[in-house]
Amino acid sequence: MTISTVDAEAARDLIARENQALNEGASFDYVDELYAEDVIVNMTRTGDDQPVVSREDIKALYREWKSAFPDLRVEVEHEAVEGDTVMQYVTMRGTHEGPFRGIASTGNEIAVPGFHMRRVQDGQIVETASVAGMATLLGQLGLKLPLEA
Repeated sequence: MTISTVDAEAARDLIARENQALNEGASFDYVDELYAEDVIVNMTRTGDDQPVVSREDIKALYREWKSAFPDLRVEVEHEAVEGDTVMQYVTMRGTHEGPFRGIASTGNEIAVPGFHMRRVQDGQIVETASVAGMATLLGQLGLKLPLEA
């Protein structure tokens, strides 16, 4: 089955809308519009290993990051689109102004590398996976690795 360039461009545009909405706002209502109700989520929340499985979980994760890093923005460093799938290598930048997973606000600037994969069908994201460089983030927040129990 061949997917047209129009489909690839539509997928790219949808993911660009998601990044723009995350960068600009504090409301996460766009998740309900952009993500299919039965989205397949391939992520685990680092720190408690709870799987992220739904649009509500995605909103909670975004809310957590934006409350800790209110100026959080996603910068796309590299992007590849093949058919209905968009892969992005990103840098997430922001200032640590609120608690994050038990770490009190430090005021530190962060620049965290990560990858996002989004698969799009019928104008919505139907599958997603994201990975953030959490070791990099923890170091930028002043934690020394390895953590001792």
